[in-house]
Amino acid sequence: EKVLKNSDLAVTKNRRKVLKVFLKVGKPLDLKTIKSSIANIDRVTLFRILSAFEDCQIIHAIHLDSGDRLYALCNQECSSGEKNHTHNHIHFQCEDCSDVICLPVDTFPVVNIPNYIVNQLNINASGVCANCNL
Repeated sequence: EKVLKNSDLAVTKNRRKVLKVFLKVGKPLDLKTIKSSIANIDRVTLFRILSAFEDCQIIHAIHLDSGDRLYALCNQECSSGEKNHTHNHIHFQCEDCSDVICLPVDTFPVVNIPNYIVNQLNINASGVCANCNL
């Protein structure tokens, strides 16, 4: 509830349920997984909640090379309350278990393209995660 109140969002039963799923699972989730984790929530309501969470920087979307879209909780640094915050991390997808992990990096590339404005930069990497590499 504190997360919702700090984001100036009304605390509703469905918003609490969606947030609880993210907190419980602790990794990026697709729409199908979120929906199947919550009883009696329709698709439109879920989309609206996810959109509001993105706007308030509670979550961020991950666009995978496959075209799939996942949602992940923002960490403390990127949910600092700043508007237009950035997600300076790499999205790593394990080729063995398919998990997607947000990995922080010390330096993040800056892309300057003449006559263009870059608003967002996504870096996706794939390989074998630390758990599968044991």
